[in-house]
Amino acid sequence: MTEPTQCSPFSSQARYSLASSQAMLAARVVFGLGTAIFLMLVMALLAHIFESSSRWPALLSNNAAVLILLAVAWYNAQRICQWRAIIFAPTLKPEDAAETEPLPMIYQRLGALIPISFKRFGALLTSDGIGLAAMAAFVLFVALSGWNTHYVALDEGTVRWVAVGIIATAMFATLVAERHLAATASEAWPEAKFIAPILRVTLAVQLLSLPALIFPTTNLSLLVNLPAILVVLVAIEFLLRGLFSLFTPPGEEGCEPKFLAQSQLAAQLVWPPRPLLFLQRELHHHFGIDLRQLWAFTVLRRAFLPVLAVMLFCGWLLTGMQQVSPTQRGIYERFGKPVAVLPSGLHYGLPWPFGQVILAENGQVHELAAGEEADTPAEPLANAEGNAPQSADRLWDAIHSFDKAQIIASQSGNQQGLQIINSDVRFMWRVGLTDNAALAATYNSVNLPELIRSAANQVLVHQFSSLTLEQVLGEQRIELASQINQAVQQKLDGLHSGVELLSTVVEAIHPPAGAADAFHGVQAAQIAAQALVSRERGHAAELAASAQTTATTRQNQAQMNATDVTSKAQSTAVRFAAQKQAVAKSGQVFVDELWFSQLHQTLGKSPLLIIDHRIGATSQPTIDLREFPSLSQAARKDAPSKPTQESSR
Repeated sequence: MTEPTQCSPFSSQARYSLASSQAMLAARVVFGLGTAIFLMLVMALLAHIFESSSRWPALLSNNAAVLILLAVAWYNAQRICQWRAIIFAPTLKPEDAAETEPLPMIYQRLGALIPISFKRFGALLTSDGIGLAAMAAFVLFVALSGWNTHYVALDEGTVRWVAVGIIATAMFATLVAERHLAATASEAWPEAKFIAPILRVTLAVQLLSLPALIFPTTNLSLLVNLPAILVVLVAIEFLLRGLFSLFTPPGEEGCEPKFLAQSQLAAQLVWPPRPLLFLQRELHHHFGIDLRQLWAFTVLRRAFLPVLAVMLFCGWLLTGMQQVSPTQRGIYERFGKPVAVLPSGLHYGLPWPFGQVILAENGQVHELAAGEEADTPAEPLANAEGNAPQSADRLWDAIHSFDKAQIIASQSGNQQGLQIINSDVRFMWRVGLTDNAALAATYNSVNLPELIRSAANQVLVHQFSSLTLEQVLGEQRIELASQINQAVQQKLDGLHSGVELLSTVVEAIHPPAGAADAFHGVQAAQIAAQALVSRERGHAAELAASAQTTATTRQNQAQMNATDVTSKAQSTAVRFAAQKQAVAKSGQVFVDELWFSQLHQTLGKSPLLIIDHRIGATSQPTIDLREFPSLSQAARKDAPSKPTQESSR
């Protein structure tokens, strides 16, 4: 709670008479704190350069940051005490005041030429609010610069015990100073009650820094970063106070300056905590509301503890209610003994710590590489449009982090030996779906992937030791995966692990360098032989198709010739039958006509005059105008094509 601003004569008040000595004390404290802060920041920077994951930079940065907050509070108090000392000092003579009048600053000279209020701008830059906000931002930077999520263990040496002794001594000095300022009367020094909470924050940061030094092997990052959280919260409050002070109306001239470096958060570090009392005082001071006069608040204060006890008891009973998701199973423990495996849904049992539910997997499938280390970081997902990830490289001349070296049998001439190959064997596994499998997987092993990897490595050593390189790279590869899966499953069943192997895949086998080169040659020869066989098969198919085409053509030609001869024979037979029938019906007339036709064809186109002796003198002459083909045309067409004229008499 801040006091009202005093604007009356101050020479009668005790704080003005002690202001000079208080300002001197504050200046000495600020100088000492500045020296300590400088040394701590230098040591933190050196520790961060040599080993960034050490906890020394974080511890030194946290303590330096809280000392900066304390130095800011003391510096603000020093300025107020100096103002009081000037007010309390005797008034200067006019001639002395003229001699001590400061020369005009550069921005004051520019103000006469440029119509800008440089005086107001300079006053803004030199105000306590800007300085407090700037120092708070610097504190945030110092506190967060030592923040880390992973810290290495400290060395077992005397350095950390020396640091514990220094912090313990500083805690004692801080506690004495805090008790002295807390007991100081407000009439003697009003700023003492605002500096005391900052001293309590400093004491809390020093106390929280001790566990990180006393327990050097504990790598819990929250244990080291907890002091930084407290410092950051107070620094944020200082930053907001400094910025908000710029928007508050300035006090009257001659009024006492306000102490800005105060923290309501630090003021809550008292025992027992009294947040309601703080709220009651603030309401009474700012709004004139006295909550002590309200009957409802009196009843609420009296019933607060019973109601809180009932709420805590009901909350404790609700700890027996557990929800199991559809992808999990719950193992219910009653007094530390498992009694049932719960399916997905909402279940209720005894409250904690008498009953609890341990969640287990329910059918999730995992992939495990036999050669992958337990602490190997997961490979980030590859972009569909980008390059392929490193795990997709299956070339023999590439080094893979997930490969496992194996020893196989080898034979060179009549001598037997060993060879080393790299294999990538992957297992698809899950926790069994039965209740016994869930109990075994939860209680019989601490780390299931490490157990599967250990059992798989033992089986792989046994399986590969009896195989040669030709067998490993040949047709036994599929059978090898089946044998490995069966052997590993038997070993896991013997250990009562509750793990079910779904499949085992021999992803890749990389032979030794010399064997890889030879096998590359064998593969190249095999590819060349297969290409030659394919080419010869294509040539044979081409020849067979050509022969088939030729045979089909000749067969069709023979069938065509046979059909032509048959047609001619049939035509001749029909003509012979017709001529025979004509002879039978017409007799000698047809024979004569046929004889004349052949004679006409034989003699060609020569004009003929045929005189028949059988024609009588008394008979009328007969002219035969029929046309008959020539002999050459009859041979080609066997039919008359051009008429000829004959006459007979």
